[in-house]
Amino acid sequence: MENLNPILIRAAELSEKVYADEKDYLCDLTVPGYVFLAVEGTKEKCDWITNIKFLFRNNDRHRGFKANAERTLTDFYSAGGTLPEDRLLVLTGHSLGGATATMLAECLVERFPGLLLVTFGSPRPGGRKFRERMSNIQHYRFVHGDDVVPKTPPYLSGYVHTTEEINLLDANDRFADGVSDHNIGDYKEALKKYENKSK
Repeated sequence: MENLNPILIRAAELSEKVYADEKDYLCDLTVPGYVFLAVEGTKEKCDWITNIKFLFRNNDRHRGFKANAERTLTDFYSAGGTLPEDRLLVLTGHSLGGATATMLAECLVERFPGLLLVTFGSPRPGGRKFRERMSNIQHYRFVHGDDVVPKTPPYLSGYVHTTEEINLLDANDRFADGVSDHNIGDYKEALKKYENKSK
């Protein structure tokens, strides 16, 4: 497979850019051969309500994250959005957007086999059965420094991640900075440094 560094960096850029967009998602076709669908993370009060629905699971998935994915797809297609099937689909998002992108991956993998999932600071999306169903999806799960969000919902309540994390070093590491490490701008800059080192 070709060098994915530019694809991962574009995913981070779009995961940041979507916060400024009027919609909760952003579709991008600027990279030849790829279509990106970036989903917005937690921004409004209703997003926090989605986040705390972890006590309820549907088919071993976080009920709030699944509902958010369904709403995103409905809004996307209702607005005339299209995902060209002759391009490789990249689903991406930060925070709640990452968890929503994970749910979208499960919904769209049959139509887009080989899709890429790229998440930044995503919370745990479901339980072990959900992780098994997601095991064939290529997922790049980035965690910056001591970001606290990937540690939620609680592991003790049965929530797990669908793949191992790729840790991005915190250039300004301070004691108890887990909340500030969640910033998508810091993720983007740390990813650029990480990718430069891996060349």
